Amino acid sequence: MNEFCVLGVDLAGVPHRPTGMCVLRGLRVKTFLAYSDADILECAEKEKPDLITIDAPLNLPPGRKSIEDRNGEHYRVCDLELRRRKIPFFPITLGPMRGLTVRGIELCGELERMGFRAVEMYPGGAILMPKP
Repeated sequence: MNEFCVLGVDLAGVPHRPTGMCVLRGLRVKTFLAYSDADILECAEKEKPDLITIDAPLNLPPGRKSIEDRNGEHYRVCDLELRRRKIPFFPITLGPMRGLTVRGIELCGELERMGFRAVEMYPGGAILMPKP
């Protein structure tokens, strides 16, 4: 029987900084660092995960055509929900988040073209959850 496999990617905003990687297959865990998008894609191809979770924004706010577009919204629906729940986050239009967002969207698109299922995750939302 094949065990469910998840590839977790804590994506860095730029390739010269380390991206944290975790492969969870059943109850076995393997962690390591990657740098380039090619390294990340190669890992996905090797591990063949059932799901890839990426800790980076993977879409733009409604109405935005690109990260440079200033005519659309600044917040995504999920950002507004985090704000409503008083969970801190960095808006994708803020300085370094812009590069991370572009890299995340491009990486996600490439992974999906390769046939993988990739989703955005934000573990800080659980860690930073305010007390009621």
